[in-house]
Amino acid sequence: MPLTPVVLALWALAFLTLNTVVSVRVWRINDLPRWRRALPGLLLCAGLAASLSRATGTTIVAETLAFPLHLATAGIGLFELRRHRTRSSRPDGAGAVARAPGQAGHC
Repeated sequence: MPLTPVVLALWALAFLTLNTVVSVRVWRINDLPRWRRALPGLLLCAGLAASLSRATGTTIVAETLAFPLHLATAGIGLFELRRHRTRSSRPDGAGAVARAPGQAGHC
């Protein structure tokens, strides 16, 4: 058995794991509005649905949309995590989001 399919499957599994971990971590950031917290998870679900469309024989959808949606999930999720870490690491609180007294991290 050639090694290439095994390596490709391991890479795909690692990428899916990365996307899942990033999506969960972004969801747990309370400073973000709900739609921005949910965006990586929604993109991940859309990418998985596009990937699963291969089982029905609709390979054009999977070939066109699945990989870009997975890349967008990783890109947006890592951007939000990096932005949150940068804001929370500032000692002067310059990156803190100003909120009204009744708002506790919600939209």
